[in-house]
Amino acid sequence: GNSTHGLLLLAAFLLLDGFTSTFQEKLFKDHTTSKYNQMVYINLGSGVISLATLLVSGSLGSALGFAEMHPNFLVDAGLLSAAAVGGQWFIYSQVKEFGALVFAATMNVRQVVSILISYAIYGHSITNMQLLGLAMVFGTLFYKSFSSLVPREEKKALVKHEASTAPKGNSNSKV
Repeated sequence: GNSTHGLLLLAAFLLLDGFTSTFQEKLFKDHTTSKYNQMVYINLGSGVISLATLLVSGSLGSALGFAEMHPNFLVDAGLLSAAAVGGQWFIYSQVKEFGALVFAATMNVRQVVSILISYAIYGHSITNMQLLGLAMVFGTLFYKSFSSLVPREEKKALVKHEASTAPKGNSNSKV
């Protein structure tokens, strides 16, 4: 029913959302594209898909009629679009400078803060299982974020140093 459909949509969203920033990072590294190129092509693609959807559904005329009857709609849509461009610029900047993992961690922190503010403002109660789930998810994300900040050479040197200073146990060699 509706729950299955909703879960499928949520799974598709999570899959595509995780793919997007990783693919953007790959484009930045492998093809040296700029954030402006990516923004232009993504927004042109979105515009083409929106126009095609309006044409196929036969809703283009009524959409233009609505915009004509409500001129403030165009102002609001323009302001919303300007805010979206600003948000895209920050997103692309963060992915390019710091990578997809840091961006994912940032978005998850934003979501946790939103959840906590919602609990505080609307007085919702939070269960122990919800707290455990939040702690597990964000503990893992923070661990991955911090571990990605340590360069690989330092990790290898640390592992090598720990192996050389570890007690040897039962060794047959005499000192």
